[in-house]
Amino acid sequence: MRLQYTGPKPLISSHGINFDLNKEDKFVYLSIVAELIRALDHEYEEDKRYVYMTSGRPLDNDLILSIIQAKNPLLEEEVLRRRQIVNDEIDEELERARSNKLLCEEERDVLLKNIEMLRSYRISRSLNKTVYYSGITSIAQIVKNGHIDHISSPMYPKFMHVFHSLQGVLGKLHPPIDSSIDIFQEDGHLQIRLNILFRK
Repeated sequence: MRLQYTGPKPLISSHGINFDLNKEDKFVYLSIVAELIRALDHEYEEDKRYVYMTSGRPLDNDLILSIIQAKNPLLEEEVLRRRQIVNDEIDEELERARSNKLLCEEERDVLLKNIEMLRSYRISRSLNKTVYYSGITSIAQIVKNGHIDHISSPMYPKFMHVFHSLQGVLGKLHPPIDSSIDIFQEDGHLQIRLNILFRK
């Protein structure tokens, strides 16, 4: 298993291939996820504030993978399962394209080639997404087990995306954990804070 940037979500048709630039590859968030795991995964004392300084540069891909994999020993199996699911979905798309009577033969051939051409691209994106959500789930468990009441960071769009994902996973835990996101200014800099609202 190897992490690498793939690209935005492909939009495949019989007329060509476009990319949805609003659906970025989860790879771009993986370093933040790994840094959050490193920052949060330790013993906690009540009423103590913890500060973690990042290196300011993205982590090495192998290090990212080892950090996330250390929290989820089943990650490799999950990736293989997801790869098979995506492969099966692509095979189904190819079958639908072959039997599509609305397309002329030339359009059908173009569509089939476009789908097949992006097979490894889509599988690579699914690998990144699986690793990303594995990391987010690990962070949610760390938050739950450590009764962490908030996480703050500089207000960057990538942190906002990760915090939103974390919010979604926290809400799906059993029992669900509510949370809110605040954006505020501190010392002249915008900050983002994920507030975790444990039920009493």
